[in-house]
Amino acid sequence: MTADMTNIPAENVNRNTFVLSNWRRYAWNSKSLSVMAFLFPFLLLAIAYAAGQTFPFGNRHMLTVDLFHQYAPFLQLFREKILTGGSPFYSLASGLGVSFYALFAYYLASPLNLLLLLFPASFLTEGIFLLTLFKVGLMGFAFFRYLLVSYRRRGLLAVAFSTFYALSGFTLAYSWNIMWLDTLILLPVVVLSLVRLIRDGKWILFPISVTMLLICNYYSAFFASIFIALYFPILLLRYTEGSGISKKLLVVCKVVALVALGVALSAFLLYPTFKSLSLTSAAGDHFPRKFELIGEPLTYLGQLFPFLQPTVRSGAPNLYCGLPVLFLLPMFFLSGRVRVREKILNGLLLLFIFLSFDINILNFLWHGMHYPNQLPYRYSFVAIFLLLSVAYDGLRSTREFRPLEIGLLGTCLVFVAPVAIALGSEIKTAPWTQWGTIILILLYTLLFSSFKRRPFKRTIQVNLLLAVMLFEVALSTFSGVYHIGQNEYFGNRDGYSSGAIVTSIREAAKQTKEMDDDKSFYRMEVKPHKTSNDPALYGLNGLSIFASSSPKEPVAFFKNAGYQNNGINSYQYRGSTLFCDSLFRIKYVIARDTLAYEDHERVITLGNSYVTVYRNDYIFPLAFVADQSLLEYKSRYGDPFKTQGDLADALIGEKISLFSKLKSLPRDGNGVSSSSSTKTRFSFSRPAGNKNWKIELEWKAEYAGPHYLSLDMSATEIEKASVEINGQSISLNKKKKGISEIGSLADGDEIRLLIEPAETIDSGSFEVHLASLDMNSLNLLKDYSRERALNIVEMGEDYLFGNVSCAEEGVLFISIPFDPGWNALVDGKDVEIQTVGNALMALRLSPGSHEIFMYFRPVGFELGLTITCCAAGVFALLLIFVFLRRRHLRKRNEVAELPFYNVAGEKKDTPEIENESSAPDSDES
Repeated sequence: MTADMTNIPAENVNRNTFVLSNWRRYAWNSKSLSVMAFLFPFLLLAIAYAAGQTFPFGNRHMLTVDLFHQYAPFLQLFREKILTGGSPFYSLASGLGVSFYALFAYYLASPLNLLLLLFPASFLTEGIFLLTLFKVGLMGFAFFRYLLVSYRRRGLLAVAFSTFYALSGFTLAYSWNIMWLDTLILLPVVVLSLVRLIRDGKWILFPISVTMLLICNYYSAFFASIFIALYFPILLLRYTEGSGISKKLLVVCKVVALVALGVALSAFLLYPTFKSLSLTSAAGDHFPRKFELIGEPLTYLGQLFPFLQPTVRSGAPNLYCGLPVLFLLPMFFLSGRVRVREKILNGLLLLFIFLSFDINILNFLWHGMHYPNQLPYRYSFVAIFLLLSVAYDGLRSTREFRPLEIGLLGTCLVFVAPVAIALGSEIKTAPWTQWGTIILILLYTLLFSSFKRRPFKRTIQVNLLLAVMLFEVALSTFSGVYHIGQNEYFGNRDGYSSGAIVTSIREAAKQTKEMDDDKSFYRMEVKPHKTSNDPALYGLNGLSIFASSSPKEPVAFFKNAGYQNNGINSYQYRGSTLFCDSLFRIKYVIARDTLAYEDHERVITLGNSYVTVYRNDYIFPLAFVADQSLLEYKSRYGDPFKTQGDLADALIGEKISLFSKLKSLPRDGNGVSSSSSTKTRFSFSRPAGNKNWKIELEWKAEYAGPHYLSLDMSATEIEKASVEINGQSISLNKKKKGISEIGSLADGDEIRLLIEPAETIDSGSFEVHLASLDMNSLNLLKDYSRERALNIVEMGEDYLFGNVSCAEEGVLFISIPFDPGWNALVDGKDVEIQTVGNALMALRLSPGSHEIFMYFRPVGFELGLTITCCAAGVFALLLIFVFLRRRHLRKRNEVAELPFYNVAGEKKDTPEIENESSAPDSDES
């Protein structure tokens, strides 16, 4: 046996399947290198944030963009649901009610989120900080294991490549998209398991990793799945070389079957989520009508250089993954060691991905047939994965090239770098970017050139290269975190989830619940807002919501009613009136600051030096019998006071004057003229040479009571807008359309609107409505609704049971947004749920007494769960079969354990590498 083994020429051995080479024990084994691959990115990112004064190294947090407004509040909601045993299907905390299952699928499905249970609510930001670091560390660990198993080489340079992957430009730009990071962890795991399946026939990890990929974040998993499908032919041809067509077809069938198994295992989450997506604004985007080039190819090259400002809201794809890629990529394609087929297939896949950045149709398809709202090129991480994989494979080709050739390549990069950075219109750089890049290119040129000559020990060369690579990624990480902090801002820790104000809010909510005499369900809001999901953040049942999974119809409804919103997936408790507060049962409002206006209609119930709690005594029941005409109500955009007034009329089936509109007083010679008979639309023209000119409008209150102003300046850029009432100024949000509360006024009070257009604006138009709420009409509506209220016997987050009587045919109005997951039974019989304004729920009722039962289950949940259970049964049977077969084979001694020999014929122990069939090469070889 020994003689036979030693007679096999090493060059005739297929290196992709079985490696016969001298191997020696290195100072770092695969386990220690795996730990380093986790720790390097973990610590580098932690130090970068610490330098930015992140707690406990300062008083700032690392939440920014949507992590600040969306993900952190939802993570807090998730945490509270686990600790209190809340419904997994529905939540009343946000948006008057929302499918928590859809929220969970998009934002919260990562098992790693359970780490937040270790942190109290006041340390939410620190929990998310540690969670981010942990995920980034796992990205490095997973990519290292992928390199180790796929290429069967280990060494310190694999750790450096893993660190480049974990701290790539994509990660630095979008690490605040914390749920996407799970996909970057699992992508190397899925590809690793696919390699094991094709090459070694080991299949168990593959369906498990596919399932986890789809469950943790289905959105970013879509990008990864497309890439894996495109990468699969390359892996198939690489690891089945020499096999016949039948073997290849068998492998393809296995992969397809196991992918189907993985998809089926995740059906309990994926199928209901797929059904809920049809309700969102993301559904129904039209396919591009014509072919367009949307990018700049030179910009993509520039994005491969370090120290650039990350692309967040708009710009070029984030592609940076280390300067060595720019050296090793040409070496891979010019190497004589690499098969021509590998070069062609990898080159075509890279070309396709880069063309996808530039061609609108491909970009549209990559994004799931959807035009993304900001955050462009969300799939660019797959390009980084492929670039690093190809570059790592090219690492073994460095000694094929003479120092002169590598020097020429380095010289070209020195000249290309500043040109690409300068000419790329979407590339944002710091003053030192180009010089830092050039210095690093020169260092890499010297190091790669030395590999051919070997002037000193190879380990010294590798260590020097490792040091430069880690130095580069460290500088890049510090630069990226700094730019994100400057451009998007990292806020103060106090006032978000910790500090005296937050403690006061939570305590006020707790004491209010204890003091409330009614003990029935109510809603509560906070103003001014801190995030776009304050109720979820502070454990309240409220109206505000900002979530990609939000149905689009309620967004349109609240937009028409004057609530501030983004028109896509958000509506906020900014722009509410006392009527809407009452209709939606918002009983308490917690004010963070002293209100800038008088509020005589609400009653102060609690307060300290930080917050004040106001009670609304006009609230309507959660559900009550309204007039049948309510089902004919149409929500229209334009005049929010008319929209709300029409809703009030429809509730009781008669005309009432809920709001009284005020007409502006005439002012001559100020450059403003009315362009409508109602004096709500105005045109303006700046007087010549007057840079400090302001638009001014005046009204006089005609009735005592709460007053509201609706201003739409969306067609004009303005610097500032404010309202003055009896000498007291109230600032208006210049960027948002919607209603602003200006307080309780007395008859005859003067109101003055001041608008400062931007200096570049000389003319334009705007629309403004000012109205007072009639308290007699509000009292009429309150009494009407309470007399016809649903008596709620029992209620949970996802169900309610009660009884109601009606003297004539009517409509049971429920102030919860409609979702097809809601089911209703009247007197034990299923009935169809109607909608009010396509947004809220209602049930038709006949005269008499009725029992009402409603419950929520996500559409498709039962079918999805059934598919998952069947798939789990199949998977379990497969595992049992494999276990029994292996035990049977061991008993029969049909599989013999062969010893390992090196080319000298010496017997060796089995090398340490996940029970692989051969010892790994070192990347130092």
